[in-house]
Amino acid sequence: MVTTDSGAQGHPATTDRGSLERKNGEGNTLSRNTGCPAEGAKAGAVEAISPNSISGVTRPSGSGSDLAGLTNHVVNTLREWYVLASDSIANILEGRIMQQPSKDIWLLGKHYEATAAQQHDSSQGWTESYPPGFIEDFSHLIWCTYRSHYPPIAPSAFTTDAGWGCMLRAGQTLLAQALQLHNLGRDWGFSWESSRDEDRRRQYVGIIKQFFDDYTSTSIFSIHHMASAGRQFEGKDIGQWFGPHGTARIIHKLAREANHELNVYTTMDGVVYLADICADEFRPTLILVTSMLGIDRVNPVYYPFIQVSLTLPQSVGIAGGKPSSALYFSGFQGDELFYLDPHYTRQAIVHRNDDAYTAADLATYSCNSPRRIPLSRLDPCMVFGYYCGTLDTLIDLRSRIDLLADDGMKTLVAFDNGHSPEAAALATTTAATATATTAGAGNCTSSSIESEDSSRNTIAIPKGMNSHAGGPLMLLSQSDSESSGVNVASSPESSVEHRSEGSDIVLEGGSGSGEEDWVTDL
Repeated sequence: MVTTDSGAQGHPATTDRGSLERKNGEGNTLSRNTGCPAEGAKAGAVEAISPNSISGVTRPSGSGSDLAGLTNHVVNTLREWYVLASDSIANILEGRIMQQPSKDIWLLGKHYEATAAQQHDSSQGWTESYPPGFIEDFSHLIWCTYRSHYPPIAPSAFTTDAGWGCMLRAGQTLLAQALQLHNLGRDWGFSWESSRDEDRRRQYVGIIKQFFDDYTSTSIFSIHHMASAGRQFEGKDIGQWFGPHGTARIIHKLAREANHELNVYTTMDGVVYLADICADEFRPTLILVTSMLGIDRVNPVYYPFIQVSLTLPQSVGIAGGKPSSALYFSGFQGDELFYLDPHYTRQAIVHRNDDAYTAADLATYSCNSPRRIPLSRLDPCMVFGYYCGTLDTLIDLRSRIDLLADDGMKTLVAFDNGHSPEAAALATTTAATATATTAGAGNCTSSSIESEDSSRNTIAIPKGMNSHAGGPLMLLSQSDSESSGVNVASSPESSVEHRSEGSDIVLEGGSGSGEEDWVTDL
């Protein structure tokens, strides 16, 4: 066990190599050994580190992997202290050290609220300062990091991606959350020991296996296949850094080549062309939107959309980072984003033909110590991910973002019913044979997508956000508003109901801060 004092920027007081448990809907216990690096905030806080317990997996004494594991541990610990020191210095210089954190917490579309005691009791560890449900939810995120001691990535001799593969790992982490939504849903749980949960365990292992570090056919999105695709399609030599756009394109190409069950759609200009996604029948789709939100830093005009994007139920996070360091963002508290850091090196998991992996084997793919970074420190280039498992969820995503734009928010995503310019030429060659079809549950047509405009929806300001003029809005599900019989707003103060002319759409939101729009476009 690694024992630490109270942390900074959302770190736990104690990082235990034991298990984190939660109950699923059937009362079964989900046990997940956490694989976080040793994390703390004060010098001398790390104690009693055993060389036989490295990177969250206990290894037998005298094994040949001890030296490699110890090396990784030393490097990870040095990085941890560097990050903590640099964050603390930045917080002091920015005057953030005494700021009270917001009570409202968002994680991939789910809202949590910290109690007054959790907000004000500074004697607590950082893990205890969060709602328990949030920590359990955060630990379910699949965390992809640097790996070492895997087969060389041909034609190079690289057996680790440490130092160059961080954006690829951030992209893997985003994709992994989409695969969890696709296979397990948003709120899942299982017991490693229960035979009744065998199917869920198999699905979970199957997701992680797609990111194992080798050339096997099941490791579709391994660092080997991603780096090789980057060399083939992006002109990147093995060992070169990748950017967010290149990473998104690589994920798209690998999914297409493998005929993956998950369709991956990428856009660089922020326009989602629906005819490209729904050529014939809708398939579950991961939408990757690459955006450049400034020059050196993110323009503050985009802060509200970055936050509200993480409140959408379709969100699977953001692959971005701070200058020179890629990170994966999953939620926010106040003006700080929660992130997972891929810059920790673990040994590659050995591939097993029988899939008999245990919780301990896969411990390093999860973490229960959230870390936060202010919006002002983000690098402006990032990839937004949205998973739409059905046509209805795609329609819902469009409705939510369109209503945000109508409310005056500077959004980064727009929708067009037609084909992209690149696909338009191909579409014209088959237009003569196209026939009109009736819009069914699985059919994607302009009329079926636009029909949602006549439905009644409610939107409200997400809790925990600093509203600008007019207030950023979030669309609540139609079922939520109908089940209660009233329009529900997350922020009830000064709620104003607006009815769009010629439709039944009801917008409901706060009056905002009343401040003038103090930011300008790039």
